[in-house]
Order: sequence, then structure tokens, then C-alpha cells
Amino acid sequence: LFARSLDFNLGGKGANQAVSAARQGAMVAMIGCVGDDSAGQAYIEYLARRGIQTGGIVVREEEPTGTAMILVRKRDGENTIVVGAGANGTLTPEEVAAQQPWIAMGRIMLTQFEVPMECVVAGLKLARTMGTATCLNPSPWRTDFPWGEMELDFVIVNEEEAASLLGRHVWSMTDDKWVLPKLAEMRVETLIITRGAASTLAFSNSLRSIEYPTLEVSPVDTVGAGDCFAGTFAARWAEERNFVKSIQAANIAGALATLERGAQDSIPPKERVDEILAKWV
Repeated sequence: LFARSLDFNLGGKGANQAVSAARQGAMVAMIGCVGDDSAGQAYIEYLARRGIQTGGIVVREEEPTGTAMILVRKRDGENTIVVGAGANGTLTPEEVAAQQPWIAMGRIMLTQFEVPMECVVAGLKLARTMGTATCLNPSPWRTDFPWGEMELDFVIVNEEEAASLLGRHVWSMTDDKWVLPKLAEMRVETLIITRGAASTLAFSNSLRSIEYPTLEVSPVDTVGAGDCFAGTFAARWAEERNFVKSIQAANIAGALATLERGAQDSIPPKERVDEILAKWV
């Protein structure tokens, strides 16, 4: 397949979400792993300049920094992503546990599936014992997460991930009759389903289940939009504990992130999100 053009950008779901949260004014500490190459060192320095605490990022000798090839379809901006985990795939549960002080200080822990599953599980369990809210974005989708083994405050998925998680597609809020019992069985308090340009659905056994519209835009590049949503939601929840406002802000930020190319350069600042939020609410 021949591409029309080739761009190099910083990315990775964890870093995208960390930068998104930081852009929303949150104090962010990141846990991950990079290689002992120029890319890894440059990335740590970049995140530090963004105001992110990088002490939890391990530098792994003789491993390359993780890389992803992202294919963007010109017609509608939709994307396909192929990931080479590199050093990120070598992170250990012990290295996650070593960050216990930061986890305990945090109001919410947000994690994804781009590190080994045992690290995801270790981090979430540790957060629960520390009284820190847990937010899981199970992406890229994997089948080896032990659903039901621990309580999760928030799970953020797209439409296809929701179908994989629940065993069938969710079409509207009227599906709460079977979605909520399924969530209780899986020990998930609140499930948030992003649906691109369609409204976001949130089903909850502990908060208010809501459907909220997205901001209407003409997308240029959807890469990182989901990460922007997740990072913004986590930051806003940590700030105010207001579920509805957190969803609203995340919807706005996720939509704005599609207006420019790249996963991180397109992330909007808090001031821009607040400006639209004030008019929209």
C-alpha cells in the first residue's frame, strides 16, 4: 500500500492521555517504560516540559522505545493502528508498585492495555487499596483482562470495544435493562461508550446514567481523539467529581482533537474547552 504522505509524531495511548489530562490542568504522574535510545530520552524530556511527573517512567537498556504505525484514511479521517510495544512491553508489576506514593496521592488512576496485563491489574488493585478512583480504557482490546476480579469505577470504551466487553452491541440508553446487570456482574460501576460523531452513552449503577451529544465538527484526523476524551474525563473528574460536566468536557475535547493532525499536537487546552462548555451547557 502506498501512502500519500508520512509524518512522525509523539504518541502512545498512555502518553496521549497523560498529555490530555495535563492540558486540562491536572497534575499528572505517568508510569511506563522507554528504551535507552534517543527517542526514549527525548520523550521523557518532552513530557517533563508538558508538566508531567516522569519519575515513574523506566528506561530499559537494550530495548527500543515503543512505536506505532498509524494509517489514516483520507476520505473520513478514520484510522488503523499497528503497535510495536518495544520497551513498554517489558514493564513489570514491581515497577508499578514502586510508584505507590504517586498512586496514593492521585485522585484517579487511568490505565490502558499498551503495557503487560499484569501491570494493568497490579496498578488498578493498588489504586483501590489506596482509595484512588480507577478508570480503565481497555484499548487496544485484549481478552485476557480478569473482569470481575476487582471493582472498577469507570471503564471507557468505543462502540466495538463495548460490544466485545458486553457480548452484544449497545444501541441506545434503553439497553440499560441488560447493560446495568452485566456491569454489576463484572464489578464495573460506570461504563462510558464513545461513538464518534454520535452521542456518548454512560451507564452507571452508582451515578446518573446519561446520554450526551458530541460537538459537531468536520474531522481531519481522528487519531488520539479517544485518548483525548479519556484524559480529559479523568482530569475533570479529579478536579470536580462532577460526572456530567466531566462527560461534557471530554466530548468537547475529543471533538476538537479531530480538527488537527497528530495525537498530541491536536489536544485542546483547558481554556478552549471551558469556552465552549460555557456556551453549550
